[in-house]
Amino acid sequence: MANPVLIVIAILFIALLFNIPFARLKIPPIIGYIFTGIIISNLFHLDHHTIEIVAEMGIVFLMFMIGLEFSPEKLKSMKKEVFVFGFAEMAIVSGVFGLFFWWFYGIDIRVALIIGSAIALSSTAIVLKLLNENREISKPYGRIALGILLFQDIAVIPILIAISILVNKDANLTQLILKTISGFFALAIFIWVYGKYIAPFVISQATKTKSDEIFIATVLLVVLTAAEIAHFFGLSYSLGAFLAGMILSETKYKYQIEADLVPFRDILLGIFFLSVGLMVDLKFVIHNIFSILLMTIAFMLIKALLIYLLLFMFVKHRRVAIKTAFILSQIGEFSFVIFALLGKYNLVDNVLLQKLVVVVVISMILTPFIIKNIYKIADLFDKNVQDFEEYEIKGAEVSGHIILIGYDKIGQRVARKLTKMGIPYVAIDKQIELVKQGLKNGDNVIFGNAANRRILESLNVKEASAVIITTLNEEHTEMITQNLLEINPDLNIILLTDDEIQHEFYSHKNIYVVDKAKELAEKLIELALKCEMKGEICLKN
Repeated sequence: MANPVLIVIAILFIALLFNIPFARLKIPPIIGYIFTGIIISNLFHLDHHTIEIVAEMGIVFLMFMIGLEFSPEKLKSMKKEVFVFGFAEMAIVSGVFGLFFWWFYGIDIRVALIIGSAIALSSTAIVLKLLNENREISKPYGRIALGILLFQDIAVIPILIAISILVNKDANLTQLILKTISGFFALAIFIWVYGKYIAPFVISQATKTKSDEIFIATVLLVVLTAAEIAHFFGLSYSLGAFLAGMILSETKYKYQIEADLVPFRDILLGIFFLSVGLMVDLKFVIHNIFSILLMTIAFMLIKALLIYLLLFMFVKHRRVAIKTAFILSQIGEFSFVIFALLGKYNLVDNVLLQKLVVVVVISMILTPFIIKNIYKIADLFDKNVQDFEEYEIKGAEVSGHIILIGYDKIGQRVARKLTKMGIPYVAIDKQIELVKQGLKNGDNVIFGNAANRRILESLNVKEASAVIITTLNEEHTEMITQNLLEINPDLNIILLTDDEIQHEFYSHKNIYVVDKAKELAEKLIELALKCEMKGEICLKN
């Protein structure tokens, strides 16, 4: 067994060796991680099972954060995308590919349909990550893709049940189906109670400590507990995490949770993509390169065509159907689990299974390039751009607003003044007591740490007219100001300080510093002079 520290050093070195030049070429780091996994698997003998368990947590955190973007009301509006499009995609693609493997490879029709269903699955990890990063997930094609991916996540359970029935002749089909359905409803009820009452209560207790470490640890506990609850009921970890995120999306902790979880999600997703690369045997690929490439291209094009034909019957705009079809044309990560089980029970020839695994990996590698150029791909098939398709379907966001950072006594007065003047604003503070007070007052205030760049981006800084910072912590203020200017260099920033700032950082043309002590002194003198003048008037009278 190789030195674990040496393995970690090798992984980090090779990953950087790929990703630094890839970043300059604007190639997503996903590709670098997969290539790193391919090289590492051929250099060291690693415990794949342990890595896969850790990697699955990456998908759990991704699905939790996707859930934060979709409230229960929003999910209700997606019934068609999830249950109609999702079911139809799984049924049609599984059926076509199942018949292909039965006809050309002479595989038992039941096993062939299971292979077809594995190919029908798309990559939740890659598609949702890239759509989220590109802010495309709320666009029409992004919503349809999300709906289909959610159904696929649910469909994995019946596929696994089908394999159990094949290998275990004594298995009771009715009992297994009833167990799955009851598990799903039990999970829905439990997650609702958990997300509505238990998780918010635990998080609120953590925020009262005013410790970032305790808050992050609590959020990690909340996410992993939701995932484990789903697993306990016989469903996937990621489904539980998604439902928990969806319930918590309606709480005041949403933005801070989102900002704090990003580093954990990205690190664990990096491990996931690394684990994908570990499954590739380079010698096998070299010996079968032509057949593997032919299968990859054929499978992706056929799958894209089937999804397009399905959506074209329901979706009015052809470009939406084209874009959805291509971004879901790859084969997903859950297919690895299905292929592994088929191999374990000797239901399929090992050479064919190895080819299928490599096809999945190559299709994943191609996906970031497809998503990056999805508009150009759509142009090849349909140049009739519909204006509506370029915009996100979501509630109207505030723009031309003022962002108020700090909801202390001064911040509260500013908020009241802005309300009276009818000026749109959003206030943010990391003290939960002040946030609760503001919500009771009817003010537009959210909980979060404004020093976190992602929190600032969620406040739509690019469209803001100005930012008022009333926090008096100079180090904290400087970090906030720097992040604000990086996001929007033309933003007007008004800083409140309790001493005159000499730091050259604040000499920026758009930064206006208000010295609290100086302004107060001038106001006192002004009032004193007014009193003196009134006294003189009184004497003259």
